[in-house]
Amino acid sequence: MGNVLIIDDDQTIRDALARVVTRLGHAPQMAATLSEGLRRAGDRDVDVVFLDVRMPDGNGLDAIGDIRRTPSNPEVIVITGWGDPDGAERAMRQGAWDYIEKPPSVKTMTAPLVSAMEHRRRGRDTAKPVSRFRFAGIVGDNAKRAQCLDQAAKAAPSDVNVLLTGPTGAGKELFARAIHEGSLRRDGAFVVVDCAALPAGIVESVLFGSEKGVYTGADRRREGVLLRAHGGTLFLDEVAEMPLSVQKAFLRVLQERRVRPVGGLEEAACDFRLVAATNQDLPEMVRQGMFREDLLFRLQGVSIELPPLAGHPEDILEFADHFAVEAAERFGGAPRVFSEDFSRALLAYPWPGNVRELKNTMDGALALAGGDEVLLPVHLPLHIRVCVARNRVSARAAAATTPWPMAGGMPLAGNLPPFREFRDKGEGDYLRALTGRYAGDISRMLDVSGLSRSRLYALLKKHGLTAAGA
Repeated sequence: MGNVLIIDDDQTIRDALARVVTRLGHAPQMAATLSEGLRRAGDRDVDVVFLDVRMPDGNGLDAIGDIRRTPSNPEVIVITGWGDPDGAERAMRQGAWDYIEKPPSVKTMTAPLVSAMEHRRRGRDTAKPVSRFRFAGIVGDNAKRAQCLDQAAKAAPSDVNVLLTGPTGAGKELFARAIHEGSLRRDGAFVVVDCAALPAGIVESVLFGSEKGVYTGADRRREGVLLRAHGGTLFLDEVAEMPLSVQKAFLRVLQERRVRPVGGLEEAACDFRLVAATNQDLPEMVRQGMFREDLLFRLQGVSIELPPLAGHPEDILEFADHFAVEAAERFGGAPRVFSEDFSRALLAYPWPGNVRELKNTMDGALALAGGDEVLLPVHLPLHIRVCVARNRVSARAAAATTPWPMAGGMPLAGNLPPFREFRDKGEGDYLRALTGRYAGDISRMLDVSGLSRSRLYALLKKHGLTAAGA
């Protein structure tokens, strides 16, 4: 028997779901608000959550991450009367198990619940810790990154090809190394090939190897990187940059597990596990004739989409602390303490370069700190300090403006805007005032606003703001 939490403000829907849950032999629990649902999810063991989107105290989609982060890490089935393809995609990307519409039939309520419960049962039977992946430098506390870790941990022991997608600097090579270390090939080589840096004209020679004299300057036989990966893992970074002319030959290697050097007559066994990475939209490149569809099918045995650092501020300080400890060990000296202003600056910056930029920033901060035990904003690069300062000033200026003539806190009758426009404007003004006043002090913002952490971050993202108001 499992425990199923139903979060919906509609009593009729709650009762209907409870009947289905009970009939399947599980125990239903009910909540009429998001806050009550989050409390119940955190207080007890829950296997599956039915979650409504339009709730009195917020959007259910914004709460998926918080629900998934509760100790029992339940599966979330989003159920809503507001059918929306974009909302469905957002729910699935946030880790929802399924997305169904009201009014649901018994079948549509039953099928995802049965499959989610079966998945939970199998997971308990074959549970395998993923904590070892963190030794590769993968940290972060958001639900999306945890989902990526779980996918990587499950894929690692097999030989299936893995495609890692996500923005530049999101940590794709870290995940590739973690997958290699968690595989049966961990004692073999981990060979990295940056497809964007392959020298024009001799790409085939670099990949497949070449015989002496096959091109000008080839004064010796050259072993290709694919052979060096034999028995181990080949990591193709920026795979979208592989020339079309080479993709067909590489696909043949994947199919036959044999490679022939350029100018050679004999083939050699070439057995490697492939992990590829890209920040490009490969399906769109296929549609434009820039990437082979058959190669894409081969690459995406398991696809893992890594989240950007922007939009997940809960990860920033955890990553920063990890990189600070790592840098202290590398450079020598004791780990540094973050001043409050230093932490605020890290949270207020948008990190367009993602994890890679943060790592380089922390390396530089420790170098500039020298013997100082406390890291201060002055130890950060000038462009980061300038960005944070501009955002803070802009937020305070924006908080003091309003587009509608007001009287007694309300628009004048002749200027009454649509409800949604007025509500969104009020939200934005409040958030700009909040971030302008408390300048990155997340704890204070939560205390003053009464919002949950996930709800605050979701609203900031919705209005294009950061913790410093930009």
